[in-house]
Amino acid sequence: MSLPAPRFIRLPSGYVAYRRAGVGPPLVLIHGWGGSSRHWLGAFVTLSDEYDVIAVDLPGFGASPPPGLPARLRTLTTVTLELIEALELTDIALGGHSLGAAVALLVATARPDLVNRLILTSFGLPRSPAEAELMGLLHVQLIVSSMLWAPWLDLWGMWQAALRPLTQAVIVIPPVPHLVAGHVVHDVSEVPYPALAVGVADLVAMHARVGLEAATTTGDPTVIGASRTVAAPTLIIGGREDRIFPPDSARALASALPRSGLVLFDRCGHVPMAETPGPFYGTVGAFLRA
Repeated sequence: MSLPAPRFIRLPSGYVAYRRAGVGPPLVLIHGWGGSSRHWLGAFVTLSDEYDVIAVDLPGFGASPPPGLPARLRTLTTVTLELIEALELTDIALGGHSLGAAVALLVATARPDLVNRLILTSFGLPRSPAEAELMGLLHVQLIVSSMLWAPWLDLWGMWQAALRPLTQAVIVIPPVPHLVAGHVVHDVSEVPYPALAVGVADLVAMHARVGLEAATTTGDPTVIGASRTVAAPTLIIGGREDRIFPPDSARALASALPRSGLVLFDRCGHVPMAETPGPFYGTVGAFLRA
């Protein structure tokens, strides 16, 4: 199966793009920072025979225009809830990767009546009180920086859009995707080149202001608070070589969630959907069927 074409829907907060295919109970998927709905190709290939797979482009990512409000965690959560309501979805399984996992976590705590299964990939919590304090300080610094830089980044966003055809053509020339992806992928030689090219193209397409504002999710204390109130059974997936959310942070998340299980893949970094797609989607499918 090929990747479904993006659809557009007008929500109270603005237009949002999403991809949808399959039959069965709804499975809503949220990409990470610098990503898009294209990162969930494997879900459409392996799970759409059993599930109605819906992958969203968060505002300012993929095909979705940037939001009018700052693209912080609250805004991204609101947009996701608006999309779920507009599509009239109920009793959903919800999955997110990295930034998308934080959004999924807040959606699940805001509407526990909607979410029957939760899948959090490449995400974690601070491993100690000292680390939590440092991450909280970083969170504040990022918010201040995003407020100061937002007007200038919006101006750059216009140039960014005009230059996009050129940057998209240059960024996929070897070995650029390998060099960029090497920061998040454990072994770029084990990831098909098209997957690397898609990931890097989505990264440079991310709206500049949105990228900085969405990064304020780092250290956001609401995530720690939300993790204590998740009601849905939760699957946490990570890579043992993830340098962004190391295994110990995934273990801290699993310890905080009352009904969770943790799976860590060997020789895998921050993007298990691309690095170990077979084991990743096999594990997700087994969890959803349980």
